[in-house]
Amino acid sequence: MKNLLILFLLIILISGCSKDNIKKATDYLLINQENEISVVVFTNKSMEDSFIETLQQKIDYINNNLKIDKSITNVSFIDVREDQKYNYESIFDLKTYPQIILFENDEIVLVTTDSDELVRYYE
Repeated sequence: MKNLLILFLLIILISGCSKDNIKKATDYLLINQENEISVVVFTNKSMEDSFIETLQQKIDYINNNLKIDKSITNVSFIDVREDQKYNYESIFDLKTYPQIILFENDEIVLVTTDSDELVRYYE
C-alpha cells in the first residue's frame, strides 16, 4: 500500500512538472511575439528553401484571404539540435520533422507536418 501511494505521488509530481515545462517552453518561444497568432517550426536538420517558401506562401494566403483582421506575423524556426533551452522533443512530443505548431493566445491550436493544414484550419 505504501509503495502504491509513493507511485501515485510520483505520477502526480511528474505530470505537474511536465505541464509546467510546456508553459515555460511556450512562454520562452513566444516571449518576443507581439501578435496573438504565432507559428513555430521545429526541425532537426537544415530547412530546405522549398519548404520555407511554401510555408510563407501558405501564411501569405491566410493573411490576405482568411485572417485579414488578425494575421500571422510571428514565424520562428527552431533547430532542436542547437536550441537546448528546453527539451522540445519531449515537451511537445515531436516525432517527425519539420513539425509546425500553431499558437493562438499562447495556446497550441494545431500541430502538423503539413503546411496545407494551416490553411485548412482557417478555412
